[in-house]
Amino acid sequence: MRYKSIITLFFAGVFLLAIGCSENATETTSVTDDPNINEAYGGYTATDEAVGFGDDDLLASAGDDEEFSDVMLGSPGVDSVVSDPEAEYYHMRIVWGQPCYDSTISEITDWSGSLTLSRGAVILRRVVRFELGQDYIPTRTDRTVVDWVSYTTVHNDGIDVDLFVPVDTEAVDPVTVSFVTGPYSREFTLDELVALDTIVYMEDSSAVAFHAFQLNRYPCQRGFLAGHWGFNDDGEGVFRGQWMTHRGAISGYLNGNFGIDDNDMKVFFGKWIDLDGNFEGLISGIWGAHPNSHANINAFRHAGGWFEGHIFDANEVEIGVMAGKFKSAPWFKNGFFQGRWKLHCDARAEEEVDDTEEGL
Repeated sequence: MRYKSIITLFFAGVFLLAIGCSENATETTSVTDDPNINEAYGGYTATDEAVGFGDDDLLASAGDDEEFSDVMLGSPGVDSVVSDPEAEYYHMRIVWGQPCYDSTISEITDWSGSLTLSRGAVILRRVVRFELGQDYIPTRTDRTVVDWVSYTTVHNDGIDVDLFVPVDTEAVDPVTVSFVTGPYSREFTLDELVALDTIVYMEDSSAVAFHAFQLNRYPCQRGFLAGHWGFNDDGEGVFRGQWMTHRGAISGYLNGNFGIDDNDMKVFFGKWIDLDGNFEGLISGIWGAHPNSHANINAFRHAGGWFEGHIFDANEVEIGVMAGKFKSAPWFKNGFFQGRWKLHCDARAEEEVDDTEEGL
């Protein structure tokens, strides 16, 4: 067996991504709100919270990835590509292994491999859950290739990269991005990276999550989401996780509930806070599970699916959108979600950059 962690939630429009699930997830809820999916915004309010919603395990998981100082930055030929205002600019987040921590996994999986951009420059920004003395990035010598050594058992590893592609009017072949490992390999075109949200499940219990989007020199703010998705001891649908920047750094947390309301609609609601617990936004959307119409309640509680929704400020004005996928579980700890978010551009940004809301 070979891998570590992944997800799927709901919202329309994101990464990434993929910090995933912690070993000992708690089921505490926001102390200032009284969640009820039949109320406006699910009962969540524009109030501040304890740091990380008072969830020690959620806070502990914030240290599972770290910034990477890439030697390619500043190297000959790379600076000109990175600083080129005409170059196309993308960010990609890939996580491989167990979608959630699974203590029953004992077999080691070798995920050592590479990511290759056929033309341009790759800058490694972060590594996810790399374990000291086991997982590492070999010295980089080629601006188009990132290699890694990665082994997983009970959890996952991953990377966050920036991709810069200079304009070449004489180029004939399309630019591609190739992910190559022993367990799974795949090639993407740049068109696919504009709004990529894909989770690939292996024959065992592992998976690979790919999230990406195209950035601009003056982009609308956007990033990734990742965390737990499932049911608490009272049978209520709940989710809780991390809110990340466009380069995978944790910038806050989200907490919410999902279910079927009195109008038979599959809905979810929640709250987004920053690293200090300050209110950032309310979230509201819809979700759908993969089981067919004949599936029983147990099948739905184990189902994977999608979510899409909107982000609102304290005055209930829409400020952004979000989307992703989830894999539910009867116990909150064993389910997960991953996705992307995007805030609407302000007037100045809209004047300076051609950026649409399509695909988030």
